[in-house]
Amino acid sequence: MPDPLVETVIAALAEVKHVPAERISIDSTFAELNVDSLDAITLLFELENRLDVVIPDEAAKSAGSVRDVVEGLRGLIAGGPGRPASPPASASQ
Repeated sequence: MPDPLVETVIAALAEVKHVPAERISIDSTFAELNVDSLDAITLLFELENRLDVVIPDEAAKSAGSVRDVVEGLRGLIAGGPGRPASPPASASQ
């Protein structure tokens, strides 16, 4: 079953890199796709707009693959629009 978040990330990256979405998979790395810093910033803004989230700079810098982006976005989305996810209750004890 297709994952809508994965499809959104792949579609945005395909648009940024001007390549067919079929060339990108969840396991694609930014190195394989020749994603440079400008591409990464463009992708960041595109995903923020499409998903109504704010992606922290440190999270964006640590992403090196499509999977990294998807997993990071899942955490942001779980926290609600425009804000990062809260840490688990056990982390604050």
